[in-house]
Amino acid sequence: MFFNFFKKEPRPFNEGFLSVGNGHEIHYMEFGNPNGQVIIRFHGGPGGSTHVGHALSFDLKTYRVILFDQRGCGQSKFTDLLSHNTTIDTLSDTEKLLQHLKIPMKELIVSGSSFGATLALLFAEKNPKSVQTLLLSSVFLARKQDLTWTNNDSRLFYPDLMYEMKKALQSEENLLDGYNRLLFSGNYEQMKTALKYYGSYEFCLGKTDVCFKDISGLTDKRINAMKIFLTYEQENIFLTDNQILKNIATIKHIPTLIVHNRLDMTCPIIQAWDLSQALDNATLIINPNIGHSSSDLKKCFQKQVDLFLKKQK
Repeated sequence: MFFNFFKKEPRPFNEGFLSVGNGHEIHYMEFGNPNGQVIIRFHGGPGGSTHVGHALSFDLKTYRVILFDQRGCGQSKFTDLLSHNTTIDTLSDTEKLLQHLKIPMKELIVSGSSFGATLALLFAEKNPKSVQTLLLSSVFLARKQDLTWTNNDSRLFYPDLMYEMKKALQSEENLLDGYNRLLFSGNYEQMKTALKYYGSYEFCLGKTDVCFKDISGLTDKRINAMKIFLTYEQENIFLTDNQILKNIATIKHIPTLIVHNRLDMTCPIIQAWDLSQALDNATLIINPNIGHSSSDLKKCFQKQVDLFLKKQK
């Protein structure tokens, strides 16, 4: 069995920036075998970033693994953070990056976790003839009900935290509008409040001993990540409701691995289940643990990826 997680962090064999227009340059890295089959991995968020550890889920002796930071994220550069920064732009950037790297749009393995899984599914639906395999974990389908879960229904398990979040707003606004107002206020203390409460709530979900902790300091990267996250949420991820499942017929045939923690309170497992039931060629692995991301989930994903890809050969 191949286990990358016992190895030190890999170094990219190719790294750079690609101008994708409208003042945005995305940062990318390539790992593994330059002549291997291509795996392109989407990072989560919206507003997250990639890191070299993401490449460790794959056999780097066999595969050519591509990671990139989406617009405004990680090491990517911009002149206007939120201008031309949408889900559609990210999908277009992926195609531009593959073209830049002279990679044919065929027999691609596409992977992602959380919002990265959302993007992987959307990319496959846009390019169904180009994607050979999908490797997903902690699935987020971005339906209205999935967005409502965090800002409303999760109070069933965290009424105390939801109470604190609403109290901190000092207004009758809904959480999304209220914390969007604080974050974009330009006021240091209000931005700290937005990051302390709304910015950390998602990471509290799934934990049993939690409380909001004071933010010791603000950085541009933290603020920008939060601005992207809130903007995407307000725009319903720039998708129509249930867009992924409504268009699932185009990718029903693609072999798809789905790995999800049983008690993921950020993206409840019903999303992974609904996706697996909508596909004809899906393997759903339910990891018996709690949380949206955990070390054993990553190990489980890596193990299942290795097994799944060997079966595809």
